[in-house]
Amino acid sequence: MADLFGKIMKDALAGEDAKYSIERDDGNVCDDLGRNYLVPFPEWSEGERQAIVHAKGRALDMGWGAGLVMRYLREQGYATVGVDISPGGVEACRSQGLVDTHVMSAEDLKFKPNTFNTVLLFGNNFGILGEEPRIIKMLKTLHRITTPDAIILASSRDPEATDDPAHLKYHEWNRERQRPVGLVRIRLKYKDAVEDWWELLLASPEDMNRLAQQAGWTLDTTFGPRNLYVGLLRKEGKK
Repeated sequence: MADLFGKIMKDALAGEDAKYSIERDDGNVCDDLGRNYLVPFPEWSEGERQAIVHAKGRALDMGWGAGLVMRYLREQGYATVGVDISPGGVEACRSQGLVDTHVMSAEDLKFKPNTFNTVLLFGNNFGILGEEPRIIKMLKTLHRITTPDAIILASSRDPEATDDPAHLKYHEWNRERQRPVGLVRIRLKYKDAVEDWWELLLASPEDMNRLAQQAGWTLDTTFGPRNLYVGLLRKEGKK
């Protein structure tokens, strides 16, 4: 599979706008700029700005983009490890001095128990594995590799917090196929290249909590509006 995300990050760091498209399998297309992965803290989403202040101890940043969150946490004095499946993304981060970054899937996290105090899943990455059983398995792994008082700061969207006719039509199509309303099949397009299709789950706070509780976590609070929020997850029985 072409590493388009890595190419977008490299071009953005080189000063390009790096305009790319996300195509959904119903033909809906959304355009964005790679340079938006480099915005300073005041331009982060409301939920991310409010949530990040709760980070503590040693952090694991999963799917970090161009290293935006890692750089911020480093400036605040936190030790942060980054993992991403994009080799180009890892290279882009290391070029900025973010050396503790690794090519690693969210489905195969190779860390010892009790390694991290905070896990970050910004950029809609709560649902990065798509299917609910895979997300639950990821959350169980995160439970094992984090300390008893650890937290997860996970970003997602309530798919039904919209009045866009195209999105509402897609929800109905999902229901007809007996798929979760927020499960989307998408692919990246950049310059003349097209990536393979993959699935992303957009989860309401209620669905985030339902999945989390099947892996020993519970949703403590949320930050930001439902259409782009960050949930703070704690291990069950911890406050």
